[in-house]
Amino acid sequence: MEKIILKPNKASFFIMRMFIAIIIVVLLTAFLLIAPLFDNSLSGLISVRSYFIGAFVVVLLLIYFFVYFAYKKAEYILDKNKIIYNYGTIFSDNSVELSVDKITEVTMVLPFIEHLIFKTGYIKIKSAGSSESKTIFSNLKNSKDVFEAIQELMKNNGFHLTKDKLVQEAKPHPLGVLFELGGQIFSGFVFFVIIFADNLFELKSGFEDIGDNIWFVYLGAGIILLFILAIFVINYLDLKRRKYDVYTDSIFYTNGFLTKVYSFLPMEKISDVDNKQGFFSKIFGLHDIIVSSEGTNNLVVFSNMVEGETLIKNIKYLKNSITLTEKEISQDLEKTDGEKIDSVVGFVDKTDFAIDYNREFLAKYSMDLPRTIVSSLFFGIIIGTVVSIFVGNLQLSLYVFGLIFITVFIKGILDTKFYTFLIEKNTIESRYEFLTNRHKAFTIDKVSGIIFSENIIDKIFKTCSIKFYSIGSNGTIDFVNIKKTDLLYLDILSKVGINKSENKEELKVNFSFRNFALANIGMTIFFLILIIFAIIAFQVLNNTISGTNGLQNVVKNYSSTTQIFIQIGIFVVLVFIYLLKYFYGKVAYTNRFYRQNIYEKFFESESGIIFQEKVYSLFKNIKGITSTKYPFTDTGSITLDVAGDIILDTGNKNQNQLAFGGIKIHGVYMDNVYSLQNKLDSILTQKDISEENIDKSGESVWNSLIFDIPFLIGALVFIIYVNSLNVKPNEIFALNILSISIFIFFLIATVLLVWYIKAKYYYLQKERIMLGYGIIYKSRKTITYDRINFVEKNQGFLGKIFGNGIVQVYTIGSAMVDLVFLNTKDFKELYSKLKK
Repeated sequence: MEKIILKPNKASFFIMRMFIAIIIVVLLTAFLLIAPLFDNSLSGLISVRSYFIGAFVVVLLLIYFFVYFAYKKAEYILDKNKIIYNYGTIFSDNSVELSVDKITEVTMVLPFIEHLIFKTGYIKIKSAGSSESKTIFSNLKNSKDVFEAIQELMKNNGFHLTKDKLVQEAKPHPLGVLFELGGQIFSGFVFFVIIFADNLFELKSGFEDIGDNIWFVYLGAGIILLFILAIFVINYLDLKRRKYDVYTDSIFYTNGFLTKVYSFLPMEKISDVDNKQGFFSKIFGLHDIIVSSEGTNNLVVFSNMVEGETLIKNIKYLKNSITLTEKEISQDLEKTDGEKIDSVVGFVDKTDFAIDYNREFLAKYSMDLPRTIVSSLFFGIIIGTVVSIFVGNLQLSLYVFGLIFITVFIKGILDTKFYTFLIEKNTIESRYEFLTNRHKAFTIDKVSGIIFSENIIDKIFKTCSIKFYSIGSNGTIDFVNIKKTDLLYLDILSKVGINKSENKEELKVNFSFRNFALANIGMTIFFLILIIFAIIAFQVLNNTISGTNGLQNVVKNYSSTTQIFIQIGIFVVLVFIYLLKYFYGKVAYTNRFYRQNIYEKFFESESGIIFQEKVYSLFKNIKGITSTKYPFTDTGSITLDVAGDIILDTGNKNQNQLAFGGIKIHGVYMDNVYSLQNKLDSILTQKDISEENIDKSGESVWNSLIFDIPFLIGALVFIIYVNSLNVKPNEIFALNILSISIFIFFLIATVLLVWYIKAKYYYLQKERIMLGYGIIYKSRKTITYDRINFVEKNQGFLGKIFGNGIVQVYTIGSAMVDLVFLNTKDFKELYSKLKK
């Protein structure tokens, strides 16, 4: 396929971006021209309206000027194995390059007005490296042709996408659509009543005063009702026209009545499915099926479906048919084609790593009743007690405590009855079926990490909990309070391709008082200062007691002596906490409770005394490594960043996109931590890591100093101003102390900022990129080139002034940017080399 270079349609690009401004200017101009003709009180506008109209024209010209630069810089490129999106403004230049084999979803939108007038639309391309689409082709004249060209490009890069065989066609049930609209109407009605409840009676009396002109009110009400009815009908048709087609190699869906939306997900990138049924949906047999692909927030919702479980079974079957194990890949190609390829599906996934998954292990688990009862009793008492404290009345607080305790206890019993955890041939699943229904499934090839958890109660009842992370899910699957057997951990791990029979290297943990003090250097310095003050306090107390009339001095200076005793007591408590933390570490970081092991294909981390955790992740799912060296030593900590960020539930839907979490495997007190990082990167790349730098750069200080220097100048001006005041000497002295302190504070902050920026470095090495940073604790973050999903280049207003820019690196399974080359003069060269 030859390179295709596209530009947005000029008329569509300009008009759609200036549409609102044009409407506002036209309406205001019409008002200025017509209003004085009907209202003499507005006749004064005649003399000034030309100035207003002139101002409006200037505003439109400015907007046109800004849009012109945006249009000039907008460019969309389809190349052999990559898609490039160039965009910008008068003050910025930006570019995003995306590898075609990393695409997870493509969506084409034909906005009603834009498509009606200009026959244009836009295309959004999502990948596994970000929670939001970074590649948007807007105002395209031949949107459908480009949409099909992207599909052809994806086929040339390993995706099947032929749509040969339709497996299932799904549409929302009309009853479900009505339920969804009914919920929207009810919410709108409640909102209206809450907002306007106080004005309803005044509105009624106002109607009575209108008299013969009441027809005007009825006309207005009729227009509003017609408008609401039109919205209702459009929404109904919009929801009703959703259509989902499940093919053997992809999922295509369309929706929209006026604005049309077409989208598809390649089957190779689908990671998990989730079935949600509320109380009423369960009664009427309606399902909301959520299909997720690699990356965070990459999902399609099949709303109000009747055959929801059938869809889940079909997707599970398709994923099982196209996923090859490493053993199957290594077999003779002709034999594999004949025996492995499903006769219905007709292809296999060639876009992902092959791992030896244990397809034969199947299991079904449930929550252990005695263990769950104990947890419910404990949490019921804790929650009930906390809530009861805030209830003033003793008798009422007892009722509240009892109600909460019983509710928590009953919930625990119901969970043991209706939760089921399944290990199927190609999936990890969790089911809950009572008044509501929740069925969640992860495909084993997309499971990125596993955490086994045990505490004291689990030890007593011989139970454990298991948390599964997926590279494409917005959450986790949790096996809670299940019975632990001798082979449970090994069987679960083998299911996702982790084999503990491999040879392992146990990493040495070097925990000592010296390393403990250096790892907690801030706290150590604080305690050293405390010791100095304590010695002084002891000396003062000793002089007070041992001097002439010592006892009388103690009595005479009772207040100051008491303060010294209090200070000594606080010191003793803090030192005790410090030493307690150290002695806890002496036990916690022994080989019995803390182990970090490297296997051929995965990493194992064990930690905890009371609350024990075992964390596992295949190296294919490690997207980056960060090492931090403690001062004055080669010992430090290392963090393995595992793919599969999830959106955390903050309770606020508007903030969900800002809160992300995932697995980070931490190892502390590791010897030769930089060498360990090199070793792990060698395992990731299957190559020896060379520390030779192909290119290197650093961060410019001027982008940050431009905000600090004005504060320094302001503080200096304040000092000069204070000394020019005609006030008393003691007041001048106090003001000088204040102003000089402010100046010194900003000066120190500026020096530290410059020091921190100068300590940063960016390296491009043969197999990886590296970011180094830190003043006291020296850290290095590395990402190997094969883990990069896409890169983005930005140059903003300050970057244009100081001749530098930003390069952002995204890896697979991330919600946000993973590594940033900030304000570097070599950003164009770095971006060009990273693209290759």
